[in-house]
Amino acid sequence: MMEHSSVTTVKATDGAAGTTPARRAPLTALAGVALGAIICAGTARAQSGDDITLDTIQVQGERASGPVNGYVGRRSDTATKTDTPLIETPQSVTVVTRQQMADQGAQSVGQALRYTASVLAETRLSAGRYDSAFIRGFGGSGGGAGFINNLDGLRYQRGVSFLVPAYEPWGLERVEVLRGPSSVVFGQVKPGGIVNMVSKRPKDEAHGEVQLQFGSYQRAQMAFDIGGPIDPEKTWLYRVVGLGRAADTQVDFTREERIFVAPSVTYRPNGATSFTLMASFQRDPETGFYGFIPAVGTVLPSRAGRIRSDFFPGEPSYEGYSRNQANLGYAFEHRFNDVFSFRQNVRVSDLESRMHTVAVAGIGADQRTLTRRVTASNESARTAGIDNQLQADFRTGPLTHKLLFGIDGYWMDGKAFTGAGGTVQTLDFTNPIYGRRPFVVPAIPGTSQTTTQYGVYLQDQIKLDRLSLLVGGRFDSAEARTRALTTGVLTKQDDTARTGRVALMYNFDNGFAPYASYSTSFEPVAGTTFAGTPFKPTEGEQYEVGFKYELPGANAFIQAAAYELTQTNVSTSDLANVGFQVQTGEVRARGIEVEARATVFDNLDLIAAYAYTDAEVTKSNGVDLGKRPTVVPRHMASLWGHYTFRTGMLAGLGLGAGVRYVGEGAGDPGNTFFTPDYTLVDAAISYDFGAANPALKAWKLQVNAHNLFDKEYISGCYAAVQCSFGLRRTVLATLSYRW
Repeated sequence: MMEHSSVTTVKATDGAAGTTPARRAPLTALAGVALGAIICAGTARAQSGDDITLDTIQVQGERASGPVNGYVGRRSDTATKTDTPLIETPQSVTVVTRQQMADQGAQSVGQALRYTASVLAETRLSAGRYDSAFIRGFGGSGGGAGFINNLDGLRYQRGVSFLVPAYEPWGLERVEVLRGPSSVVFGQVKPGGIVNMVSKRPKDEAHGEVQLQFGSYQRAQMAFDIGGPIDPEKTWLYRVVGLGRAADTQVDFTREERIFVAPSVTYRPNGATSFTLMASFQRDPETGFYGFIPAVGTVLPSRAGRIRSDFFPGEPSYEGYSRNQANLGYAFEHRFNDVFSFRQNVRVSDLESRMHTVAVAGIGADQRTLTRRVTASNESARTAGIDNQLQADFRTGPLTHKLLFGIDGYWMDGKAFTGAGGTVQTLDFTNPIYGRRPFVVPAIPGTSQTTTQYGVYLQDQIKLDRLSLLVGGRFDSAEARTRALTTGVLTKQDDTARTGRVALMYNFDNGFAPYASYSTSFEPVAGTTFAGTPFKPTEGEQYEVGFKYELPGANAFIQAAAYELTQTNVSTSDLANVGFQVQTGEVRARGIEVEARATVFDNLDLIAAYAYTDAEVTKSNGVDLGKRPTVVPRHMASLWGHYTFRTGMLAGLGLGAGVRYVGEGAGDPGNTFFTPDYTLVDAAISYDFGAANPALKAWKLQVNAHNLFDKEYISGCYAAVQCSFGLRRTVLATLSYRW
């Protein structure tokens, strides 16, 4: 249930119990030795007439947020903020591993999510500007964009307007998707779910990798990843990850450039304490094309012909978006005893961006002449976030508890000088002539904004044999102060919210685990009604049933879910006061999703996913009443396989192929037109030179092709003049040296 008001273990071993993958043969052997010792001891006791009690064997390997060997992640702390096996987590969670990102050649977080059920993350063309995603029908672009803004369990906060951070995927160990409302542990979020990026951290073995990459659109990239122990006792560990990239893009007159470096240091004085200091700096001088083109000439026919996928609708001399983002934070863990442990995550960020563009505003009656507008923005922001977690592991009679108490807080202080309008010459897309006058840049009034949010949450994971109950609640207080620098007018907004979650799950002996859950979420909304009353937060409510299945004796994981998700307090037109809005709108999504991941015989990695999403605007004063929200497809499906030859003449060769299907999406709120469905094929081939010559065992060459057959398609439309082409064929060749 939700309420609101609005006025002016760090343990000595890392890892998890569970089915042992084929790739963990050394761990399996170790478990076998332990089992043999227990059997021998039990035999001796049997001969003496004593009862025999065999202890549970736990094979230690993966830990939450740590590296995964292959594609099948077993543990995550995103859903519960505790290190919990996925098979015991009663909510839909996907772990995209480092190995999957590498095999598929993902160049952005959005690309890393291509083969994830119920996630549509590439509805805009640029891979360098922003990462945003629709999850279960909610999110996407525009003012309600579902920007991917969770990093290491903390919200990666944005500025006032166009200043939105994006993180380089080379610096990530894994990307995790938590579907459905999740405010209990994360505070203000969108109802569809969150994407949590997990950064690379120091490891206790020396390692290194250097990559050179070349590809389509004159792409050139160099990357490195070096780390290991600093002292023989492995008390101090370090890691430095870096990348430099420059490339043209699919659209004329645009480029993508990036410099990224992320050093980190871990201090482990003993088995109970760990402190990891993490920093990163990312400079994006150019971030590609993020504009729109009209539906006429792309989705809809035009008497003037079709708009080319490389067409640039702006002005070459006045186009660019640059961004700097610097982060400094730490992750602290300490286990006091067998019951209590404490974790604290902290990050401060310094962000700035500069944006200027000429965008399409309309298309003339001749269906070829584009009217355009100018937009400019200079922004800066300083943000901070902290999350304190106290965990208690204990028993009360037959019940086992994992109790979590947390207090978190977020702060943002930002300034934005943003304006749109101005005067600019029209453009004929059949014969574009750039650089003509008049060209008047609009006035860019300033805005200063500070936001704060404090949250207190309590969660208990209760187990009775194989039956588990998850229950949690949270209280949040959020406030925003926005001042117009030109007039001095100050707007205040204060919100409170109570959110909760309850879930029940049963783990059968055969690896089958059905569950049912109920969860809620909230998200503050800026603005006021005609009467001057600040908007209330939007609220999300979800009912979900599903199951998870770990195949016994196999490295495979399957999950499926059915859900009904409703968002209320959605803004819609105020019919009595033109130009204002009221919060009587509602959006509902019902769906089914299935996702499977497996590694077969240590050679073949497989991913399969399908999602059906029935989304509808159920309450509105506008033309969207009873219609599908823009972009969201009813059907999405994907299949990826990667095979590595380990013996024989082809030893060292790796082959990968995937197919992605996205169904048609509504092109505008009134559903007057739809974007066609599309199917894309990806492929990969790699060769490890060490298989043929041990002297070259550190070298590997890999070639990836995205959209192999160069299909031209529209990835999404939000309105009649807000459509975007999808990414055409991109080929990347990567030469890596590892030690």
